[in-house]
Parts: sequence; C-alpha cells; structure tokens
Amino acid sequence: MIKPKLLLIDDDKNTLDGLVKILTRDGFSVSGVLSGYDALNLLSRENFDIILTDMKLPGMGGLSLIHEIRKRKEMIAIVVITAYSSEKTAVEAKKYGADCFLGKPVNIEELKIVLEKLWERQKLVVQKRPLQEELTSGLSPQTMTENRTIISHGDNDSN
Repeated sequence: MIKPKLLLIDDDKNTLDGLVKILTRDGFSVSGVLSGYDALNLLSRENFDIILTDMKLPGMGGLSLIHEIRKRKEMIAIVVITAYSSEKTAVEAKKYGADCFLGKPVNIEELKIVLEKLWERQKLVVQKRPLQEELTSGLSPQTMTENRTIISHGDNDSN
C-alpha cells in the first residue's frame, strides 16, 4: 500500500526527530522542519499529502501557518499536534482549516489511524476532482449547483 508523503513541523528537535524516525520506519515518506517559515519554504518546492504541525512555533504560530497553507494548498490535510490542547484551541485550529487535532504526548497508534483515514479521504478527493470538473464544464450555474448537490449527497451514501 502506498503511504502519504508527510511534512512535520515542530520546534522541539527531539520530538521532531523522534516522529520522523518512527513514521519513516513505518513506511511513510517524511520531511521535518523546525519552523512555520521553513515549512512554507519547503511547501513552495515540494508536494506533500498531509501536514502535521505543532501550534507553538517560533516566529509564525500554528494558526498563522495553517492559514497560509490553506491559501496555497487548499486540499492538503492538516493535523495539529500540541501540548497546549484545550477545546478552545482545537475549535480555533479547525476554524483555520485543521482537519484533526491531537494532544502531546502523541499516541503513535492513534496518529497512524488518523493518517490512514486522512490519506483515504485525500485519495477520494483526488479521484472525485476530475469527475466534478467533467460534470461542471460548460454547464449553466443552475446545473452546476444541482451537480454539486448530487455529488455531496453521494458522499453521505458511504456513511
């Protein structure tokens, strides 16, 4: 099974190195950086499937980073991992575009499950995109709205 390409961002070098080592050993392709600015720089040169970021980062905080990533890479999955977890922080991260929120210390088995679920969702999005474009090319706005409704209801069929 092909695994996603991951970008990890954490200002704690020991945490970053540990996660990179564990996830690489488990077959993931992983890059790790220590700041939000380094992450944006790397994202401008490479493609990733899933991003895992800490909330507390030097210079650019996690929320600002999520916001910048969403402006550049709308469809990428983002997981927030933080020692400063609270319901308020989780809600705020979700509002900025995070797909998932995990506390530290990271439960590796839980993280792997989250990554598998996000990867499955990412693959479905990629498969669905050409179908949506095909459906909407050259159609009236009313027809496009109807097609979006049909497609979104199709998503609910799998639940």
